[in-house]
Amino acid sequence: DKFRIASTVAFIVVIIGIGVPMWWHTTTVYRVSLPSSDILSLSKAPIKTAVQVAIYTQEPTRGQLLISELQTAFAGNEIWSMEFVQLSGSAKTKEAHTPAALERLLLAEHPLRTGDFMFIEWPKLQEELLLTTERSALMRSDTTSRKLEQLLHLKILQTYRVKQILSTDEQVGEKSEAPQPAYDVIVSVLNPKPQLTHAQWNVALAVKTYIEPWLAQLSGVSKFTVRSQWKYRVSIEADLKQFRDQSRLGRHYGLEEAALPHLLTSIAQNLSASTTDKPAINLVVYIPPCHTAPLHIYDGQGRMMTRNGVDAFISPPWGAFIIANPPEHVCLSAMSDHEPVPYHVSTTDNMQIMLDQLYKLLDVSSEVQIDGVKVVDIEQLEPRRWEYEAFLRRTAIRHISTSSNTLQSLIKLLDQISYIVIDDEVGAAIMKSYTDILAAKAALLEHRLADASELAQRAFVTSERGFFDPSLLAQLYFPDEQKYAIYIPLFLPIMVPVLSSFNMLRSILQDRYQSRKEKQS
Repeated sequence: DKFRIASTVAFIVVIIGIGVPMWWHTTTVYRVSLPSSDILSLSKAPIKTAVQVAIYTQEPTRGQLLISELQTAFAGNEIWSMEFVQLSGSAKTKEAHTPAALERLLLAEHPLRTGDFMFIEWPKLQEELLLTTERSALMRSDTTSRKLEQLLHLKILQTYRVKQILSTDEQVGEKSEAPQPAYDVIVSVLNPKPQLTHAQWNVALAVKTYIEPWLAQLSGVSKFTVRSQWKYRVSIEADLKQFRDQSRLGRHYGLEEAALPHLLTSIAQNLSASTTDKPAINLVVYIPPCHTAPLHIYDGQGRMMTRNGVDAFISPPWGAFIIANPPEHVCLSAMSDHEPVPYHVSTTDNMQIMLDQLYKLLDVSSEVQIDGVKVVDIEQLEPRRWEYEAFLRRTAIRHISTSSNTLQSLIKLLDQISYIVIDDEVGAAIMKSYTDILAAKAALLEHRLADASELAQRAFVTSERGFFDPSLLAQLYFPDEQKYAIYIPLFLPIMVPVLSSFNMLRSILQDRYQSRKEKQS
């Protein structure tokens, strides 16, 4: 009995003391400790941005009145923490004879931080407000605070866009995606009939001169890799309709607006795909052959959509399309069966259109028109400073909002599905994203817009990496039900002798107890 008891106890100890803990340890889903409650409460703390607006007026009392009215208008705003300051002029500013000179002096004397703005009064202004290319706007002496507030909301702060980003209502919320950290920009020139249309264009030089410097200005939000290519014998698959006109050719061809998506589908498969995992922006210049040129776009009501001699359209996020019709004399020569006439594609015309398309594709431009407000035309290869900083601010808010939603979705998913693994690398990404979100929010409130943008972008990247990490799927298709189905047939035969051993031990111990009792009696 002594040996039987010892062997039974040893068997039970091995199975229960070693086997069961080992099974429990090897089948337990590993999860790094995460601040789940803190992450879920991210949306409770609003994303608020501090902006300073400086106001310069000829009469100090007028400036004080404008500031008082603007402070009242922005009091209690949930999105903006506005600070209005009055600027006092110096002897130099009072001697300024042009608005440009006054603007230059004030910006030199009172440097503005990234994201801040300045109103400068100029009595002889024709418009109520004139938005410059810098962080400033000129205003007339009779411009009201209501007009300043309107300009701030619609152009500088773009409050309506920010509300769309932050809205949880799917009907109100903005549906476009957050800007990615990197893009491939592919400029393609399509010439279906190179033997008949001798178009000449150094597109690589045009891209290097126009597109690359402009995109370099947006490097604070995204990095861009740009390349160009010529594609031959790539025709568009669309039904073209001929229209008679008064030109020397006597006709032109129309492309219906409804056919544009099919057109993009037909040419997309012939364009070289991006060789990286970065999203691609396609900028296509199509040179129609003379037998279908000039080619123009028509809307559903049969109206020509040509604007300023340009036929072009955009299709976010895929890219944009430009129709570069050959000159009339080239097609007249071709229709007369003469030798093809070489010609140069206009770099200036096509690049200006392409830059305008990039403005819209990357969501930099502000299309809102305000009565009495004029915007200075761009004369350099870079966005207006206030326009870029509005884009930077809006992007930072979008990245913070998207990152917060991503982390909260992941935490909710982990609560619902207990067998998703969170390893150290994913846990570190989640924690890094969480801390960067908090730091980005703080930076927005501290007038550090550039820092906030960088932190928000980093939070966005790490939250996406954590959410889509392949290791989360390691046990996604091996739930608890399947564990029980596999392990019960394995452990049940082992547990039968364990239970039998318990029964045997109980019998032995009872017999011993009875024998002792009998001896004592």
